Amino acid sequence: MKPNIVISSPDADFSLTLRHILEVEGFSTDLAMGPAETVDAIRQKKNVGLVLDGRNEFAINLCRSLKSDEGIGQVRIVTLVPAEAEHRYEAFLNAGVDEVFIRPIEPDRYLRALRRLLGADGCRSCTHQEQEGITDGGLTVDTRAHRITYDGRDIHLGPIEFALLRTMAGEPSRVFRRDELSSMAWPQGVFVDPRTVNVHIGRLRRALSAVMGRDIIRTVRGIGYGIEFNRD
Repeated sequence: MKPNIVISSPDADFSLTLRHILEVEGFSTDLAMGPAETVDAIRQKKNVGLVLDGRNEFAINLCRSLKSDEGIGQVRIVTLVPAEAEHRYEAFLNAGVDEVFIRPIEPDRYLRALRRLLGADGCRSCTHQEQEGITDGGLTVDTRAHRITYDGRDIHLGPIEFALLRTMAGEPSRVFRRDELSSMAWPQGVFVDPRTVNVHIGRLRRALSAVMGRDIIRTVRGIGYGIEFNRD
């Protein structure tokens, strides 16, 4: 079965161009022009992704609504934001968006993100060499299967949070600067504000703590972050 993508934008040129790119790459697509139509399209699908036009005034509120609606189930959201609206980047992350890309952008970047988010293939989210797996303190980071478990329980992370965890877990005694983490976890050549790294670290911290019952992320003020598997 093809992965399902809903494209949400009132701009027909944006939607039709994106539909062509996605369907050539093997995705099935549905078009939606507004928030109500977007929600209806998502409710009819399973394992659905949403590509959202970040120019829409309703976009941030729609993301919050989708991520908090238990009746919808899991929806993975990729937002394409024009350069003039880059100041909304952090607001989209806080609304629960899984990946935010600033336009113009090479399609291959958001295609890789969609494949990762929907489990369509095993493509990598970082440019550095991958280890086969990391296990410590009951936490297992399986880089090949893109899977995190703790004592046999799955921990679901977005691709950026997964890359951050993989980077820090590979050297648990080390504290990573924010610029080091951004170079490891984001596509090459993408500028990442340090505050954005903080947002993703916060999301990673909450996801791990919810399953592990403790906080293993170490914050070193003025420097960056690391992992302490045996942290009390």
